[in-house]
Amino acid sequence: MGSCRYELASSHAFERIAEAYVALDVEWRYTYVNAAAAAFLGRSAEELLGKCAWTEFPEETVRPFRAAYEQAMAEQRPCMVEAWFAPLGRWFASWAYPAPDGITVLFQDIDARKREELRLQTQQQLMEQAQQLMHVGNWSWDVAANHVAWSDELYRIYGVDPAQHAANVEAYLALVHADDRERVLGIIQRALHDGAAFEFEERIVRPDGGERTLYSRGVVETDADGRVTRLLGVCQDITARKREERMSAGLHQILLDIAAHKPLAASLERIACQHEVMNPGSLCSLLVLDGQRLLHGAAPSLPDDYSKAIHGLVIGEGRGSCGTVAWSGKRVVVEDIATHPYWEDYRELAMSYGLRACWSTAVPGSHGEVLGTFAVYYREPRAPQPDELASIDRLIPLAGIAIESARLLGRLRERDRFFEMSQEIFCILDPRSERLVQFNPCLQRLTGYGEDELKTLGYRQFLQPLQGGDASEAIPTTVEPGQTREFVNRCVAKDGSEHLLEWTSFATSDGLLYAVARDITERHRVEQKLIHAASHDSISGLPRRAMLDEAMARMLDSPWSEAWVVVVGLDRFQVVNESVGHVIGDDVLRRVADRLRAAVDAQWLVTRIAGDKFAMAVDGMNHEEVLALAERLRAEVARPIEGQDYRLLLTASAGISHAPVHGNTPAALLRGAEAAMVQAKRDGRDRIGEFSVAQKRALDERVMLGGRLRDALRHDELVLYFQPQYRALDHELTGFEGLLRWNCGELGQVSPARFIPVAEALGMMPEIGCWVFAQAARQMREWLDRGHRGFTIAVNVSAQQVQHPHLVEQVAEVLQRYNVPAAMLDIEMTESALMENVARIRTTLAGLKSLGVQLSLDDFGTGYSSLAYLKQFPIDKLKIDQSFVRDLPADEDDCAIVQTIIELGHQLGMLVSAEGVETQAQAAFLAGLGCDELQGYALGMPLPVMDAERYFVGVRDSFLV
Repeated sequence: MGSCRYELASSHAFERIAEAYVALDVEWRYTYVNAAAAAFLGRSAEELLGKCAWTEFPEETVRPFRAAYEQAMAEQRPCMVEAWFAPLGRWFASWAYPAPDGITVLFQDIDARKREELRLQTQQQLMEQAQQLMHVGNWSWDVAANHVAWSDELYRIYGVDPAQHAANVEAYLALVHADDRERVLGIIQRALHDGAAFEFEERIVRPDGGERTLYSRGVVETDADGRVTRLLGVCQDITARKREERMSAGLHQILLDIAAHKPLAASLERIACQHEVMNPGSLCSLLVLDGQRLLHGAAPSLPDDYSKAIHGLVIGEGRGSCGTVAWSGKRVVVEDIATHPYWEDYRELAMSYGLRACWSTAVPGSHGEVLGTFAVYYREPRAPQPDELASIDRLIPLAGIAIESARLLGRLRERDRFFEMSQEIFCILDPRSERLVQFNPCLQRLTGYGEDELKTLGYRQFLQPLQGGDASEAIPTTVEPGQTREFVNRCVAKDGSEHLLEWTSFATSDGLLYAVARDITERHRVEQKLIHAASHDSISGLPRRAMLDEAMARMLDSPWSEAWVVVVGLDRFQVVNESVGHVIGDDVLRRVADRLRAAVDAQWLVTRIAGDKFAMAVDGMNHEEVLALAERLRAEVARPIEGQDYRLLLTASAGISHAPVHGNTPAALLRGAEAAMVQAKRDGRDRIGEFSVAQKRALDERVMLGGRLRDALRHDELVLYFQPQYRALDHELTGFEGLLRWNCGELGQVSPARFIPVAEALGMMPEIGCWVFAQAARQMREWLDRGHRGFTIAVNVSAQQVQHPHLVEQVAEVLQRYNVPAAMLDIEMTESALMENVARIRTTLAGLKSLGVQLSLDDFGTGYSSLAYLKQFPIDKLKIDQSFVRDLPADEDDCAIVQTIIELGHQLGMLVSAEGVETQAQAAFLAGLGCDELQGYALGMPLPVMDAERYFVGVRDSFLV
């Protein structure tokens, strides 16, 4: 009970203590926390009691306290620690009193005292640093005793040891530079005489030979009688400041020389002299790197012969100090030339001129490249001092600027010479004043104005916009800085002549335009000529079809337009070219074009759309007026055409189409007018044809079929049917004729009579014919492989195929590919196909015969039937056209014609075949006349390949059995 009262009383006592107080057991757990401590720790006593002191707060915040407490417990000795407590952001002092069963700790807030201590420490450090940085020392001179007292800093400034220095005025004066000693002594004597304050600058020479510049200020103390008793003063080392002043003044002058474009040698010499002045005893050399060699730049204090000897030094490792530096880009310090390996090849040269040390540094360019070297020689071996290297480093950038400026100036002079010689205009324009700031002589040559005239004229007086353009378009008035603009204007010369100029300009931040111009007058003329040539025919001078399409399109844009298209085609104009030549033919076309152009109102466009075809589109006319126009054009062509050494009479056929009846596009109307013109030629020429609705349907069908026919081969829509051919006497199978069929996916079965003319018009027959050859040869191979023998397959070729230069090669390749005998292939041609380019046809047929194929003349009797040509061609068989067979044997004329053809063929050694045999009477009659071969529906229908094979097994129509 007494113990409890004691603990309660103790607790009450501790609560009255103002300082924070806690008690911890040996496990560092809180056993007591007074109110001040709870407030200090930011926790209630209940929260802390029983908990470990080191786990309740971040480890780094309690680390200094824990270390002190643990040491106190270990040593069982009280301790005190001052530390920063981060959770509260303040400084605290803590006293720890250890006991065997725990430790008692008191805390006291010392933040204000601690902060003041730190502030005073900082001020003291700053003061000491300031004194050191200012290099200030103080002194006093007892005049009567002639004793001089120096501060430690002053001894450091003078570089003397206090123990070895006599403390009198004579010892001081001995350290003053000889050139300044008399002046300094005079100032001191005046102060002693006048008793007034004094100040002066002086140079001193330290025991190690170093020279310093000092600034001193002092006052005079006197006794009651006015006698001087003591001089007091402070002394500041201003060597660095004075050196900087001299260096800055030198650098400024060097920069002025560079800015004034002084020669490079002069600028480099001033740089070398500046270093030599700042560092007495040094001998400077600046070399400029040119490729792999160092060239002399400046060396004012080195012997000229030595500078000449090292001029052109090849750089590389071990090539002296400078050659090595230029090669490596790194500073080289050679303290003794006599022993350094870099100077092995140059040692004798250098030492012969008394040079013993050489420190060399690279002169870098603005992009880090080496421009040259900055070398410092001495006549005694020595290492550089920091201030000497600092001087070199201050001057090296100026050397780089001087070298780069000289090179840039050289390039600018070359550029100026180039600009002066250039055929392009270079100028700087000021849009604000509308005057030229600068320009090259090309502008003077172009305008005819003198230099002074161009400077005084506003440039808009001779640089003007294009015809119809706005004045502001001649030269841009506002261009954003950094923006590039291109424009074209007219340059009106002094004599009134004009030139087209194409400009590229660049705006700068000061509002000026830097511009380059090219004279494009001739180019523009050529371009216009090329544009005209692209849109106009070179022979007639008339516009081409593209311009006609544009004119028609404009007409058709109007909903009320009734546009008409008239196409005029010269009749048999190819005869003119063949008879009198193309030169006269071109002259005729020019004259016809002039007549047609003169016969039409100027508002209508007359064009040449093909070799001998002309076309025009008109609007606002009725039917009779258009017919009259076409007749007028036809009549103009019909008038005699006379030129030098020729006189011709021509005729023309014209075709007319009309919108919207015949189409509502330029292509449809032109196509219709051309079709009408072609029909007029077929109807006898020298006439006018009007496109009809029936023609339009037929033409539309041809266009539609043409579009689909191009895909027929790719989509496997073409197929061969086979119609049998028999010997007339015994009706033995002799072979087949391969007949082309088209099974269109959209149109179904399309008759050959419909699509063959379209294929010929599109020039597709060579491609289709090659496919037919391959299919026929492949089928022959299949039937041969199945054991069938003694048959041929006949294939029709068009006029386009016969004219094809590679027909023989195509046939040979197909026969070789399928390995079939050439004699089994029978090539059928029409008479008309043989009559075009007879010489080429003869060569082609001879080539085919050399392969061994059979040649047949199809539809004989309906074409030219020229016996002279027939004799020239190696024909094996004549095929009588079915028009002569159809009415046999009743028609006597047909009988006579057929008999004549059979006899003619036999006389020429040819077989004769009749096609279109449809009755027994026709077959018997033809056999009786001696016809060799029969073909027709009476003997067998054309069938697909799978069905045609049955003809090999002797199947006949009933009336032949």
